[in-house]
Amino acid sequence: MFLINPYILQTSGGSYSYLLDDYPGAYVAYSTRKLSSTYIGSCIRIRRSSDNAEQDIDFVGNDLDTASISSFCGAGVGYVVKWYDQSGNAEDKSNSTAANQPIIYNNGMITRNGKPYISASSSQWLQLTSAQNVSGSFTFFITYEKDASGNQAILLDGSNTYAWLDYGLNQYHSTNFTVPISSVYNVNTLYLNNTISLPASSSIYRNNTLIGTAGTKSGSSYLNRLPGNASRSATIHFSEFIFYPSDKTSDSPDINNNINNYFSIY
Repeated sequence: MFLINPYILQTSGGSYSYLLDDYPGAYVAYSTRKLSSTYIGSCIRIRRSSDNAEQDIDFVGNDLDTASISSFCGAGVGYVVKWYDQSGNAEDKSNSTAANQPIIYNNGMITRNGKPYISASSSQWLQLTSAQNVSGSFTFFITYEKDASGNQAILLDGSNTYAWLDYGLNQYHSTNFTVPISSVYNVNTLYLNNTISLPASSSIYRNNTLIGTAGTKSGSSYLNRLPGNASRSATIHFSEFIFYPSDKTSDSPDINNNINNYFSIY
């Protein structure tokens, strides 16, 4: 008799490990894959361009149900109205303004390495239910790609207080504090960014490799829009964002590997 662990399922890439089962405590968790074995909600809500009808899209196994998106949108465009929070804190990200909604389907799924990604131009974003001050210790992970150099806001509140801003060799942690990094983020290149912010220091990891540190941080930061639209010139592609209101230094290597095992970034 063989017993199957319900928390570890087999996929075409081998064993599947639910990130939030192994590393709980996230304040928000958004992804185009299933992050928790106990999550029973939808992944995203989309709007199709043909008649502006909306539909929740679920998971098939642990993957976004891309077949349902294709069937629903046909030859049109699929806009993301809402991205459901899998952390259990109900901090869904949404945008009710049609002109500002990101895209996940354009007569075909938007993908990177065979996985679905959401695309946001400089006028498109999703917003948390309520902005959160993140001036204490926190750790976040994000998969993303940009198509232009310059100011690439990733997390930003409405009054230009940065939580993290991709800005050349000086990554803005807030408007008053930067972290110098060893090399820039290139355009049209997929990355996994992991930023660990502590009262006494901040560190930036790219593809599980430390690329920059700085001392005591200054200035407040807010988690609000993803990706931030102010000061952003690039279109951003992203598929997962997980935010912990704590120091996850010891767990970060394994969390990075969990994300990369699914999205094949590095």
